Amino acid sequence: MNRPSSSVTAVTLCLGLLLQGCTPQAPIVADKTPRPVRAVVLSQPQSMELVSLPATLEPAEQAELAFRVAGPVQSVLVHQGQRVRKGEVLMHLDPHDFDVQVAEYQARLAEARAQARQAQQEHARVAAADNDDAIARVELDRANTAVERTAAAVTIVEQRLQMMQDALGYSVLTAPFDGVVSRVSIEAHEQAIPAMSVLTLHGEAGYQIRLDLPEQLAHRADIGMKAALRLNDHPEEFEAELAEISHSASLMSRTFQVTATLDRQPQGAWPEQTGLMTLALPLERHPGFLLPSSAVQSQEGAVYVCVIDNGRVVRTPVEVVGYQRDQLQVQGPLHQGDVVMISGAPYFDDGAQVGDVLLGDRQVEL
Repeated sequence: MNRPSSSVTAVTLCLGLLLQGCTPQAPIVADKTPRPVRAVVLSQPQSMELVSLPATLEPAEQAELAFRVAGPVQSVLVHQGQRVRKGEVLMHLDPHDFDVQVAEYQARLAEARAQARQAQQEHARVAAADNDDAIARVELDRANTAVERTAAAVTIVEQRLQMMQDALGYSVLTAPFDGVVSRVSIEAHEQAIPAMSVLTLHGEAGYQIRLDLPEQLAHRADIGMKAALRLNDHPEEFEAELAEISHSASLMSRTFQVTATLDRQPQGAWPEQTGLMTLALPLERHPGFLLPSSAVQSQEGAVYVCVIDNGRVVRTPVEVVGYQRDQLQVQGPLHQGDVVMISGAPYFDDGAQVGDVLLGDRQVEL
């Protein structure tokens, strides 16, 4: 008799639960409170563009040394990394051929001088006979010509002998200044060719900077312009000044070679050490404003920034004209004092309202 009562109770509970589930819920309303944003206030526009280019340290004094005459190398007296003094002998060519030529022209000179003395003696006899009217005048003319010819022959041979002696001296290569041997590119018994470098010598007068300036920037650089050098694996930054700018571009890279001097020498640096040199080049057009890259947006090829005016977004078209480290330099209808959004810009349409505006850690009223 108790079972029907339990069934009725269970059915009643199920119906109650079903009715409760069908009760309408309160609607969910989206939060349309304007979002807070971060922004910056535009300061004075920048008239300079910072450009960083690869640079290389090189000795301020260096030379590619070569023999002025040809011949086999007899001895190489130095090695790479060796310090040498001005006038120190670095290499010798085999002097045999030069000694032979010097001896030959010494003999020719002795012969020419003997002929000159004979011509002078003959001239004296002819002149005496001419005074006595014992010979024709033409004989005196011939004697005068012989004296002049033999004297000229002596001069020619003397010059040739000097050339041979100079060539013998050129067979010895010496250091033109104090320095360090950077490279030796020939060995004993190899044939030296005139004007072809056989040794590179670096001086001890410190370092200078060499860099290649692209032709798009070359016309904006000038001698005396200040720069900053940061070497790889070196913690310090060094001030520099442009000293030379080539007026002839490389045919391959279309760059102009620039040489810069350092205000102080880096400690522990080495030749050909690389780094980055930063130049402040003047802008060719109107000055631009520096903004974080997050402030500059692009949509369908159009570049813009979001200016906040009276609490609303104004999408303002700009042009990126350069960069400085982690910031972009832009130009457009911007003015000093404008507030530009630097976070969340892609999520705001033109004319959208913004919430609190934070400049760093500071909230501002717009």
